[in-house]
Amino acid sequence: MNKPIKVNVQTPKITLQAKAGLEIIQYGTLTVGETTTLAAGENATVLNSGTIENAVLNFGIPKGHDGTNGIDGKDGAAATVAIGTVTTGEPGTTASVTNVGTDTAAVLDITIPRGDKGIDGTGAGDVVAAADNTFTATNTFNGGLKTKSDMQAVGVLPTVLQRGDSNIQTYTLNNSLSRSVVFRDTGDMTGYAKTFIISVSRSGGTGTFSIGSNNGIGANTPTVYMMDGALPDIDDGEVLKIAMEVNEPANAIFIYILGKVAL
Repeated sequence: MNKPIKVNVQTPKITLQAKAGLEIIQYGTLTVGETTTLAAGENATVLNSGTIENAVLNFGIPKGHDGTNGIDGKDGAAATVAIGTVTTGEPGTTASVTNVGTDTAAVLDITIPRGDKGIDGTGAGDVVAAADNTFTATNTFNGGLKTKSDMQAVGVLPTVLQRGDSNIQTYTLNNSLSRSVVFRDTGDMTGYAKTFIISVSRSGGTGTFSIGSNNGIGANTPTVYMMDGALPDIDDGEVLKIAMEVNEPANAIFIYILGKVAL
């Protein structure tokens, strides 16, 4: 509701005839009073809350009806996000993500700094292997050879190998008798694994060398896998080297042909 506004408007001149030929003229005032918003559809009103000479007009003005809803807008295009280039930043720099595409087809280039180098460890010493271990690779620390293994005694290959036998075994075929070797140990072999290096040479004779079938790892009968196929023949003056890996967790014996040379 608005505050009243006073507007001085001359009202129609009123002339009164008096005696002796005198005229009396009187003027009035008009003031806009309150303006009220009425409900839509009502009739407008003007009410004089003053007098005829000093009118105060109060207005009632109905508000307009609600307009109709506008037309729905068109659907926007679906936005996409793709990963662009991922870069490794220098240590200590700030990670960043940059949109090299558009607002609706973003392509994000990401930079992630790598961590600082850790503090060097302390301590020194040689790695010493137990007598029944066989190294298949060279270990180095700070560029120097640090792997050291005890010298092992060479055993004469028995027909039955067991866990306590030397890792390195040799046998010479020198007559018409053949030699077949197996691994069989009925003790507790849980988690056991060992590799034997076997050298078989020939000095005359016609005997042959083979891997037997009556193998045993603890209470189990393992499967024998010839990893490089059948063993080759050994000519006079040649030596054949093989590796026999006994592996209890796999319940298997793996045979590898390391090579054959003429001495």
